[in-house]
Amino acid sequence: MKFPPDGPWVVLKGLMLQMSKPRTREEFKQNCLRRLGWPILEVNVDEDQVDDRIDEALVYYADYHFDATEKIYYRAQVTANTRGGAIHSLTLVSGGTAYSNTDTLVFTGGGGSGATGTLTTYANGTISSVTLTSNGSKYGSEPTVMIQTSTGSGASVTSLLGGFFQLPENIIGAVKIFSLGSVYNSGNFFDIRYQLALNDLHTLTSTSLVPYYMAFQHIQLIEQLLVGEQPIRYNRHRNRLHIDMNWDRLNNAQYIIIEAYQVVDPDEFTDVWNDRWLLRYCTALIKRQWGTNMKKFTGMTLPNGIQFNGQQIYDEAIEEIEKLENEVLNSYSLPISDMIGIWIYCLLTYQLLQCFSSSTMM
Repeated sequence: MKFPPDGPWVVLKGLMLQMSKPRTREEFKQNCLRRLGWPILEVNVDEDQVDDRIDEALVYYADYHFDATEKIYYRAQVTANTRGGAIHSLTLVSGGTAYSNTDTLVFTGGGGSGATGTLTTYANGTISSVTLTSNGSKYGSEPTVMIQTSTGSGASVTSLLGGFFQLPENIIGAVKIFSLGSVYNSGNFFDIRYQLALNDLHTLTSTSLVPYYMAFQHIQLIEQLLVGEQPIRYNRHRNRLHIDMNWDRLNNAQYIIIEAYQVVDPDEFTDVWNDRWLLRYCTALIKRQWGTNMKKFTGMTLPNGIQFNGQQIYDEAIEEIEKLENEVLNSYSLPISDMIGIWIYCLLTYQLLQCFSSSTMM
């Protein structure tokens, strides 16, 4: 190997610098182990245990660190099975025996109508799959699915009601959806914005924009008080965004824009692996695992007189983890009281409108 003029130290320094900035999961793992003394010391943890602690650190990082997630605007398309009151999908619980491909599915109960389905069987008559051919409408609950047959028995099929969008696994929170319809954004000749500009803003250079701005603040406040935002329900473990509304307002193929937060994928954006807090936290978790593995040997004396002290390693790790978790909550987490700002904004807007109304009446 040919070294540069400055000697081999430059090469060694460059390699050490590269290793100190992990860009992959494996480099991240090696970095954490070196922080614990490896390879000079033997770190008594299994490779699977290290992987488990890395996954644990990433989950905590995504839950509390503001650099672990990003705001996105997710586009979801309305389809026949996402509509409220329609059947979203069918699940084959048991295939039964002696069924035919000509047998059909019958939906009873639930308060709606129009859902139909077919089935496909193996050569022995066991149902292999079921297909929803029509989603129906006006269902208030999941209907009972029966199989219209003259020979088969033992099969079981369940239905799932629509009214939700299935979101990707990396989305951990849905905040709201963009307004589905508003009194001031119709986008045509009868749009309030257009009419106000046509009648009141003859020229932008000589007319004050204050009345125009205050009028729209007032319209937005009225709409928020009388209409409000569209209620949504979301749970990150089910990944379903339910929208509580009359789905007749939307057409198939129309899009809903969802304000949400997604986890930054470290395999795609590799700079995550070099996060300072994440490195220290994962190292502490591996150290705790090391101490847990070695606690049962505490007090055992080796032939050269050295004694194990796994409890001390464990206690040090617990203290480090507690400090790091307090650090991320106090220094790297977004405020949990975002709604306070919204209420203050509404209160200030209301007070401004009151002052404007009082000044115009005087």
